[in-house]
Parts: sequence; C-alpha cells; structure tokens
Amino acid sequence: MTSPLEDLIRTTLTDLAEEAPTVQDQLPPAERRARTRRRATVTMGAVGTLAAVLIAAPLAIAQAGSDAPRPAAPTAPTPSPRSAEPVPSPSSDPTPAPRPPLPSPSAPQTPPPPGVPSPARAVPSEPPAASPAHPGAPRPPGVPSPIDTRTPGPTPSPR
Repeated sequence: MTSPLEDLIRTTLTDLAEEAPTVQDQLPPAERRARTRRRATVTMGAVGTLAAVLIAAPLAIAQAGSDAPRPAAPTAPTPSPRSAEPVPSPSSDPTPAPRPPLPSPSAPQTPPPPGVPSPARAVPSEPPAASPAHPGAPRPPGVPSPIDTRTPGPTPSPR
C-alpha cells in the first residue's frame, strides 16, 4: 500500500520527466574537441621545428665555413688621374706685364694720384680664369688647367 503522499511525489516526478528536454550525450563532442586540440598542438610543434631548422641551417653552415677561399669582394672604383695639359715653356711665353704692388693691410691708405685710374674701378680685359667651382668657364690662353684635387666620395663597404 502506498500513502497519498508517495503517490503525489511519484506523479510530480513523472510530470517533470515528461516536460524536461532530452539531454544529448556529451562524450562525442568532447572527444572531437580533444582530437582537434591534439592535432593542432602536433602541427604547430612540427611547423616550429621546421622554421628553426630553416633559420639555423644556413647560419650554422656560414659559421662553420669551408676550405674553399672566399669569393673576391668587389673593389671600389678609383678615379683615374687626369692627364695634365702640356705646360708651355717659359721661353715661348711673352713676358707678362709687371703687376703693381698690393698695399699691406697695416699700411696707411693713401689716395692714388689724380691722373692714375683706381685698380678697383679698372675693367678687366681678359676673361676670368676657370675655377674649380666653375669648370666650364673659359681660361686665358697659355694657362694650364688645374689638376683635379677633389677627394673621391665615400666608398661602399662590401657586404
């Protein structure tokens, strides 16, 4: 015989069991996640090992060296010396006119005599001589070109 209280508990549990959703088995999805995680770990380990070998092998070979001589490094181009233009002999040059002496900076300034033109106002009759700053400027005849005294730029280091 059952008591009315036991019948009430039994009916309530039956009603609850009928209304509850069915629970799926949790084991297959958990196994699948574990397998995926394991595959990813092994794959990443293999990729890391391969990367370490690919990076370290050339460095190890370069460090060890070989018996063969090293290849020749390219040399920096050296500027060829410019051939000097022929210098005319002093006997063939006409004697240049003597130049007036330059006043010393410490000497007192004296005005020139009234009939003599001032050297500062004189107009040069010869074209200006070429300077290193203006290599294309014309030179007066008989004046040799200056030797190129520029230093070459920095040379790249072989690497």
